[in-house]
Amino acid sequence: MNIAQHSADIEREVGNLGVVSWLSRQQPLPSANESWLGTILLVERIGMFPSSGDIRRPLADPYPLLAHLKKLYGEQALEIDDHDGLKVIFSDWRFRVRICCNDPAIIINVETRCDTRLMPQKLAELLSQLDAFEKA
Repeated sequence: MNIAQHSADIEREVGNLGVVSWLSRQQPLPSANESWLGTILLVERIGMFPSSGDIRRPLADPYPLLAHLKKLYGEQALEIDDHDGLKVIFSDWRFRVRICCNDPAIIINVETRCDTRLMPQKLAELLSQLDAFEKA
């Protein structure tokens, strides 16, 4: 099983069908010579799950931050996965904080379900939590 299929299986298990799960069920991409409607469909699908993209923040020791975020959001979350950083899933949004291996930094990503207005709000909330933690 490849990584994309594994990610899709995890998303299906938690009922959180994102872009990876959708792509895993589609037909293989045609050759570059063929015209394809798939690009339009992919753009529409990405619009259903607005994402902040990866945001890199320098941080010397990320582990206390991960513990803080887990404690802060843990009771509200539907699922928490701390195997590779921290992934927290809610009914209408989720976030992930990964640790950079080669330099002291973290990578943050926020995604919402079909709500373009909620994504920047939740991103601002999470970044505010990071700023407050760094100042403390």
